[in-house]
Amino acid sequence: MSFFTTDLERLSFQSLRHQLIIVDRDWRIRSCNTAWQNGLGRLHLSKYKKTDAHRSSCETFHYLQLLQIWAAQEDETENSSIIQKLEKIQYPFVHCHTYDISVQSANPDLRWFRLELTPLNQTDPPSPMGLALISHTDITEQKRIEQQLKLALSEVRTLRGLLPICAVCKQIKDEQDVWNSVEGYLERHTHAEFTHDICPDCIRRLYPKYSNILDKRS
Repeated sequence: MSFFTTDLERLSFQSLRHQLIIVDRDWRIRSCNTAWQNGLGRLHLSKYKKTDAHRSSCETFHYLQLLQIWAAQEDETENSSIIQKLEKIQYPFVHCHTYDISVQSANPDLRWFRLELTPLNQTDPPSPMGLALISHTDITEQKRIEQQLKLALSEVRTLRGLLPICAVCKQIKDEQDVWNSVEGYLERHTHAEFTHDICPDCIRRLYPKYSNILDKRS
């Protein structure tokens, strides 16, 4: 069954780098572009006995069952939750939907795809099949960066609130009411490490004979 009215539409569909499929109201894949056939479609077919029918086309497969296979492989509760949300979409397709799914590739690296479902209600005459276009965009690198940022943020420790500090010796009282040196307290509550030096004011007070050296530098 053809879903394109012009050669330009068919060419555009096949040329896009996004992996595209068209599903009907029963979630069966009715059409797919070259990017899908060389990507997720090939990954899907590799898990089945390669009959001639399977080799010739990726069509007529059930899309939600395909997502369930990926969810089972990954043991991903997030993927399972997305499947449940898609199952609740009532015919006809009306609204656009966007979800991020994870897929175990052959490498076997985990890859992420942004699933974007768009209803196709502009066919003339209207199709009784209730079609929708589903685009799959590889966002693996974006997800990896997000995970790295989350890990970095989880390792950052900051101090907030009021710190009781001795007005004389400058020790800090911790949560257990134990007094600690400033160095010890900060090393336990931050990632800072200390190296010791003497400021010019303390040199002048403790070692006055070296004050002239500081004065020459200034």
